[in-house]
Amino acid sequence: MITCLHTSEVHVATFGALLPDAAHVVRVDFLDRARAEGVNAVAQEVQAILRELAQDGPVLCTCSTLGPLVDDVALSNVVRVDRPAMEAAVSEGGEVVVAICLESTRDATLTLFDEVSAGRASGKLVLCDAAWPFFEAGDMAGYANAIVEAVSGQGSRVLLAQASMAVAAPLLEAQNVQVFTTPKTAADRVAELV
Repeated sequence: MITCLHTSEVHVATFGALLPDAAHVVRVDFLDRARAEGVNAVAQEVQAILRELAQDGPVLCTCSTLGPLVDDVALSNVVRVDRPAMEAAVSEGGEVVVAICLESTRDATLTLFDEVSAGRASGKLVLCDAAWPFFEAGDMAGYANAIVEAVSGQGSRVLLAQASMAVAAPLLEAQNVQVFTTPKTAADRVAELV
């Protein structure tokens, strides 16, 4: 059985649609504490829960801020949400606009980008921090529009590095931007492990 570890309740619906038989564990406190105190503040707890869940089958961690902790666990059946999309985004080389909404995910995202691109592609980071209050208020249309406003005109290939940001993909695609999102690619990757 696949288990998804989320840090927001909103991801249950997104990943539930992609992985209908998956179980969901929601720990909002992990992201709250990682943002306030740094990701190391939750490292032991997150790694413990990932190891525990992985005993029952594949696990998908849907929070990009916690991504480095997934890598540290180093289990072949635990998937980091942003890795598959990032691998796809850098596969053609060139410049990729890497969009994030939370400062807390900056280091994790850029470190992973450098690792998977291995010099084949360059990343241009865009922080869409004006969008996050819309997400926290549950205004997904406002969230999507604020992301689009931040990344429009920045480049022709955009990686929406956080799972929640996928809502902006259709608006960007309407502007003829090639968009890479994390939910579908990560769900496909974890489903292959069953």
